[in-house]
Parts: sequence; structure tokens; C-alpha cells
Amino acid sequence: MARLYTASWVLTMNGPALEGGAVLVEGPVIRAVGRLAEVAPIAAGAERVDLPGCALMPPLVNAHAHLELWGLVPPAGPGGFARWVLQVVARKRSAAPGRWGPAVAEAARACARGGQGWVADVVTRPDAVPGYPEGGPRILAYPELIAASPDGVERAWAAVEELEEGCRPHLWGVSPHSPYTVCAEGLRRALARRRLMVHVAESPDEIEFCLTGTGPIRDELYAALGIAPPPPPGRHPVEWLRAAGALRPGTVLVHAVHLEAEHVALVARAGAGVVLCPRSNRRLSDRPAPGRDLLDAGVPVGLGTDSVLSSGSLDLWADAAAAVEDYGWTPREALETATRGGAGVLGLGGGAACFAPGAGADILAVRARGPDPWEAVLADRQVVGMWLGGRSVPGRKQVPRPG
Repeated sequence: MARLYTASWVLTMNGPALEGGAVLVEGPVIRAVGRLAEVAPIAAGAERVDLPGCALMPPLVNAHAHLELWGLVPPAGPGGFARWVLQVVARKRSAAPGRWGPAVAEAARACARGGQGWVADVVTRPDAVPGYPEGGPRILAYPELIAASPDGVERAWAAVEELEEGCRPHLWGVSPHSPYTVCAEGLRRALARRRLMVHVAESPDEIEFCLTGTGPIRDELYAALGIAPPPPPGRHPVEWLRAAGALRPGTVLVHAVHLEAEHVALVARAGAGVVLCPRSNRRLSDRPAPGRDLLDAGVPVGLGTDSVLSSGSLDLWADAAAAVEDYGWTPREALETATRGGAGVLGLGGGAACFAPGAGADILAVRARGPDPWEAVLADRQVVGMWLGGRSVPGRKQVPRPG
């Protein structure tokens, strides 16, 4: 069945905004996109979905989340990054059995309500996976690897393989957590997977530990856990990745706050991608990430919410708005990064998160009141409907009328 979506604006994410635009869909695929006068002649008999006062755009791509942490109480007060991590560990350990799957399901529903068509989720527990929804958003699962000691790599990798088996329909990559939780042997083991997602250069504490082996990560985090930290890399986290052969296409650096010009250049040359989480980093770091420099260097960049324990919500619109404030991006750059940019970072393919003939029929309708649709969408942030593969996402009502 053919369906013609019309709206005040169409934001293709690969060209200028189209006023009075339309998207023609046949089954799960976009057949045509353009201004209504251009598309209507080939849409005879198509069901109409008219959305005046709205913009049509690809659904958002949340390129980094921790869905299983939904519903846990956020750590309280200041105290630094290492103490924040300790509180997260304590909340996970004291959580009620049986909560993980329902928490993931509710978190995914929140993402769908916010217009997210894709979510890259770092998963640590097999009992969280049953919460992944069937109707949307689409989940890209990254089982987490934590292996501080070389002696524990085999055991840690066995846990990853167990998670991979459970995640099979959603499996996308693996997440060696960070340079302060994964030893060099663990990172090398993860290189067997094509797609990696690594927390990198998130905080001053991490940089201090990586360079010197000292600071709150050793003296507070690992001292409280009663275990030895991994051997410090003795170099910046980006250089740690490069030395191991992990700075490559398919590797995603999450946060990337404490990057200097030479590190941005290294990432750009290597073809790796970056996911920025501006609201999370406002809480956990002492400066914004170099978002402007990364875009200007041609680094593939996406946006992520991180977890509710650091960002406060799974609202990717809020992170797009924060990126405008923190990085000096335009609203258009923020929205393109939250859609097509995230799809590129995650390796979803050229037709994902943009409108073009032959692309998947993934459509998001949002309010857009004002002369500049990019500014209007980011100011309003009100989702009217979402369709993935031509089908309405559960909980969202279509508003068709006969043509």
C-alpha cells in the first residue's frame, strides 16, 4: 500500500529544508521525496497522512545509552567522577532481582515517545535483554566487557559471549568499557569484533589515571572495591586505543571530552567515530567536549543520552539543544548529528536516518511553528507520530485520510 505524508516542512537530513514537502512511501521503502507539487503526480490513489504545522524528518538515533539503569536513584551531590561511579555500582548491586527486563522495556518506551528510532544500548546483564521491544525503537546491543586484570580476561570474555548469545537478534558490537576498567589484554581480545564502543576521555580522573596511574580512580574507586586497577596505559586514552590497534573504522569513542587538537586529528585520520553526550558531561566533567573541532575535522559524530543516572533522562532532544549551547553548533547541525550523524557513527548504512528514494520508510513527525524549521523543531520538540519501516510505532496513532 502506498502512503503520502505531507507537512509544512520536510527535513531530509541530506539537503535543504523543503517547505510544503511530501514523502511517498510504498510498503517499507521511500519511493519519492520533494515538494508536494513534485510528488503528488506519482501518488495517485495513495493514502494521505496530512500533518500541517509539522516537520517530517528521520527518527532520532540515540547513539549511546544504558537502558537497564532506568529507574535507579541518581547519585547524589558532588564528589567527583570516581565517587559517582562507586554510587552507580552500589545502586546496581542493591537493585531488586527481576527489575532489569521491565526497566529496559520502560526505558525503550520512553525513547520511542521521544522520537528515537534507533538506540545503541550498552548491556551488562542477560536478564535485561528480554525487555528489548519488538515494535520500536530498534536496539543495537553492545555487551559490556570489564576486565581489569589480565588474569580475569578469559572469565570476562566468557560473560561477554553469554551476553552476545542472548542479544543475538539485536547484537551489534561489544563495549570494552574504558581504559580504567579494561586492561590491554582485554582490549586486544575485543578487537576480534568489528564494532567497538568505548568510554574515552570522559573525566579529569580518567586522564590522570591513564597518564600516571594515580588519582581518585586508584585511591577512591578501586580502593573501595577492594580490587587492583588495571595497569595504567601511561598515555592518553586515544593513544591507548591507537597503540592497541583499536582506533579504526567501526570504533566509537563515547564522551571524548578531554581531547586536544592532536587527538582530534588522530581520530579523524583513523576513521573512528565519536558520540557526544553533552548533558551527561555537564555533570561529570569540567569542560565541554570539542564538538566544534570534531565536526570541522570531518570526524563522524553522533549524539547519545548516556544513562538517566548522569543525564537525568533519555531525552535526546535535550542533548541536541545542549550541543547548540555547549559546542556552538547550529540547530541544523545538532539535528543532523542526532539523526544521520548517529547512523553514520554506528555503521547503519547510507540510507539510514535520511530521506531518499530507496531508503527505509522511517519517518518522524514533529511540531514546527516558525519560519526556520530547524530552530522550530528544536524549540518545540513535540513528537506527533513515528513510523518505522512504514508501520506506526506502538503507542503512536496515525492520522491518515483518503487521497
